Amino acid sequence: MSQSPLNVAPAQQRGWPDALLRAGQFLCDDRRRTLLAAFLLAINFALLVVFLFVSYKGIFHSDSAVRVLLAQEMHDTGRFFPAGWNYVNKDLMILFAQLGVWPLQFFYEGSYTLYAVTGVAVAVLILGSVWWFTGLLGGSTWQRVLALAVLAGGVSAGIEEDIFGQAAYGILLMLSCLITVLTWKSMTALPQRRPVWWALLFVVVALCTWSNPQRAAATYLLPLYCGLAAYLWGGDWKPRLRASVPVVAATVLGFVIGAGLSVWTLTQVNNNAGVGAAHWLDFNAMATNIVHTAHGLVALLGGVPAGGGNVISAPGIYAALRLLAAVILLVLMGRKVVALCRSASPQARFVGGMVAGLAACFLFLHVTTTVADMNDPVSVARYLAPATTLALLLVICSPLQSASRLGALLVVGLSLLLATNSVVRFNPGSMIHPAWQNPQRDALVAELKAMGLQYGYATYWNAGALTVLSGGDVKIRQVEVFNGLPVPMRHLSSDHWYEPEAWQGETFLLLTDTEVASINWGTLTHYAGQPIRQARIGDKQVFVFKQNLALDVPGWSAVLRKPLRINAGPDGSKTVGRWVDLTQSLKAMPGESGYLQFGPYVLLGRGRYSVTFDVAGQADPAQQVVAVVDVVAEGGAQVMGVAEVRGDGTAQHTIEFTLDKPVATLEMRVVANGTGEVTYKGVTLSAR
Repeated sequence: MSQSPLNVAPAQQRGWPDALLRAGQFLCDDRRRTLLAAFLLAINFALLVVFLFVSYKGIFHSDSAVRVLLAQEMHDTGRFFPAGWNYVNKDLMILFAQLGVWPLQFFYEGSYTLYAVTGVAVAVLILGSVWWFTGLLGGSTWQRVLALAVLAGGVSAGIEEDIFGQAAYGILLMLSCLITVLTWKSMTALPQRRPVWWALLFVVVALCTWSNPQRAAATYLLPLYCGLAAYLWGGDWKPRLRASVPVVAATVLGFVIGAGLSVWTLTQVNNNAGVGAAHWLDFNAMATNIVHTAHGLVALLGGVPAGGGNVISAPGIYAALRLLAAVILLVLMGRKVVALCRSASPQARFVGGMVAGLAACFLFLHVTTTVADMNDPVSVARYLAPATTLALLLVICSPLQSASRLGALLVVGLSLLLATNSVVRFNPGSMIHPAWQNPQRDALVAELKAMGLQYGYATYWNAGALTVLSGGDVKIRQVEVFNGLPVPMRHLSSDHWYEPEAWQGETFLLLTDTEVASINWGTLTHYAGQPIRQARIGDKQVFVFKQNLALDVPGWSAVLRKPLRINAGPDGSKTVGRWVDLTQSLKAMPGESGYLQFGPYVLLGRGRYSVTFDVAGQADPAQQVVAVVDVVAEGGAQVMGVAEVRGDGTAQHTIEFTLDKPVATLEMRVVANGTGEVTYKGVTLSAR
């Protein structure tokens, strides 16, 4: 019989109620504990499947839809890196959930069902990697099974979304567990078997780095080397150093090769900036972020009560328990990581150091930089989800034999409370809570189908999600409103979507009321004509046009089929100039310097082009340079041509250039320098 602190000695059993006595005797056996934990795991995994197939559909969003949309492009183009796909922040998504959807698309159309099927498969892989990782912690089998039950139960709405719903951070968790175990096997397996583990570790690190070198360094290698440093700490370190040298060599080589592959691949695909580079915060902002980070951590553990809820009620009491549990768990997690790092066991120090390194890295970035957008501390806590989950596993799965009976009961009690996350239906974080449902969006998809609409455009958070929810029957491509016109949002999207050949026939715009107000309808109808139909569906409006907007709205297609004319206007893209209605022009007077025209940030393919600026200057002397016109991309980093505008009244200035490769942010700019009068009427881009 196990000697766990949870065992009940016969002398201590006297006086207990019979039912409690029998329960205590029943739970004294590790096999029975394992069976009970397995039963709870089975229930939670079944609820997880229900969550992925049913509940998550209500909050399914376009970030989640990317796995289906990217897999569809991979299938349609027959390429792992689809031609025209726009990656973001140099993230090539080598190891991502679209790998599960891709083969299924040979048999089924992209749909939410495919998303859910692959979601279950990814969940199994995540739980499997966690099981493998917990084998390093020394706990009993029932503790490891209970840990899986806790994780499968979701822990909180944040963990459910980050680990299993969108699953992006679940994959990071899986790879962290995998790299940790492969590293340990590489150092402790029989000598003749170690080369196999070295090779596996090298391959995984190379693939992770190929996908995103910055993420690989911060999420996998830095924590791994922290773990190795803790592993080497202490006496008799030379044998451990000899065992760790091949690990360092394999991971460094994997990182170098993966980084090289990443750099080369990025020259072959489209990559657009997303959140941009991180910047330091000032001290006051850092201090504020500490509070927001604590808020996010408590939320990840399901400890933030719903505002306005009744305290004296079953949901209120449960929320109080979860809040108290979250605070206690944060303390226990910190203590456990420190205890493992100080342990006499090299294995414990290695695992503790790895988790400490991961947590320290992302807590530091979270608090001190702009990486985390603290306008929503709960949502942005997703960056901390892998480290929080691993620290939670340390608490649940570390051996209880060395703990006090009270401490053991506390850990088990907290674990059981977390494991009930989905079982307690009134818990807002439950995977079967009614709040997950979204009948309004289901009605929106049904109404679009009933209207016979098959191809249209909407802003990001509506486009991809609705496309997948419709089973591909209604394809909606993401756009954004820029200077009053809808323009392609080339962010996790394909350039092909915005070509006229992508769809022939009616197309539509799906907009919220705020987005409707931001459209310059005079300009849009000038290019695309008046909408032939209009309807309101819930809180959104639908505008149907007789043909594909990509045919007529400037800057959508990479192929310049006809000259693109941008006339000056009172509401144009400018920083200086007053509108002269009589001459239909913008005029900058002496002393006014700035842009009379910038943008329109359009995609333009390879070819030979000319840009004609209708701009004239007046100054004394006439040879005075009063403005500069140029054609640039990437905010001016790439210059295709420049011309000077002098004060001699010359009315047109032409720049000719050749593009050897496409540019995504072409601008045609007119910059007055304030030394004379400048009159701007428009600019025309033509193919030569």
